[in-house]
Amino acid sequence: MGSILEPNIHPVLVHFAYALSFTAFISYLIAAAPHTAQWRKTLIPAADWMLVFGALMIIATILAGFQAYYSVDHDGPSHAAMTVHRNWAVPSGAAILLLAFWRWRTRTNAPSAIFIVLLAIAAISLSVTAWWGGKLVYGHGLGVARMPVVTGEGHDHEHAPGQEHGDTAKTPESDDHDNSDGHHDNDAENGTENAKHDNSDGHHDDDTGMSTPARAFEAGSPEAVVNAYGTALKAKDETALRALLAPDVIIAEGGGAERSVEEYAGHHMPADMAFTAAVDFSLKKRDVIVEGDIATVVSESQVHGTFREKTIHSRVMETMVLRRMDGQWRIAHIHWSSAPITGEHEH
Repeated sequence: MGSILEPNIHPVLVHFAYALSFTAFISYLIAAAPHTAQWRKTLIPAADWMLVFGALMIIATILAGFQAYYSVDHDGPSHAAMTVHRNWAVPSGAAILLLAFWRWRTRTNAPSAIFIVLLAIAAISLSVTAWWGGKLVYGHGLGVARMPVVTGEGHDHEHAPGQEHGDTAKTPESDDHDNSDGHHDNDAENGTENAKHDNSDGHHDDDTGMSTPARAFEAGSPEAVVNAYGTALKAKDETALRALLAPDVIIAEGGGAERSVEEYAGHHMPADMAFTAAVDFSLKKRDVIVEGDIATVVSESQVHGTFREKTIHSRVMETMVLRRMDGQWRIAHIHWSSAPITGEHEH
């Protein structure tokens, strides 16, 4: 079963949902055409059953789709495409379900013209949904055993460590993504390609492995908060992470952003924690700028390790902007970027 469910079963179920629903519509259309009276007696009941089974498969497909939405590795551009796919899928699927229920209640009568027209609209909407699904696989390489190597901004995704979408499919260098990478103070940093995320870069609590001498951080300082964030990611401590982030925190990467603690917790936080816990990072340089109640901490790190059977070897830049709230520093903005380490950059 592992090979069927990994990375998810959504692509398997979606074919049944689409084929049954669309074929049911075609069957109703043919049965309503002139000179097809000899087929109606058998074609309409067949279409009724196909629509019912299509509706059942749509339920399973949507459930599997949401599981894929929150678990499949992806980058910024593919995340945007996934969201468009989801936004077409939910209303299209709901329309098919309602029409199937309506038809089942009136199955003793011939399908009405308005029913067929509404089903045609739902079938077209379902086709657009299917097109976006194909774009996710063939355009972005999602849900496949191996994604193409991606470099450049397309990689720089704002996802959190675990999600570093690309991890799984990219070459380690794609670290770009490295969501996690960064956010983990500790070397846990997602050094994976996600390194870009490299929260850790800064949050590396421990500066073990740093090329510069480790410094003692003043308790409650912006730097200490950044380190605590990395430690909490590595420990998978959501409560601690929430306490360190401002409620309206903006976590940006690769042209995208999550704009609150709740949005982050519901999307990339789990992935960031998983990534950070799996890799090691070493802090190479850090700059801290404090002006009144605003502080900026810029960290440069390297991430190394193995995540989801992928070797991570990347450099990460992390910028955190902190705001003093009620006497305590809270992280108000995070931005990660990363790139694979090549021989010339090894140091």
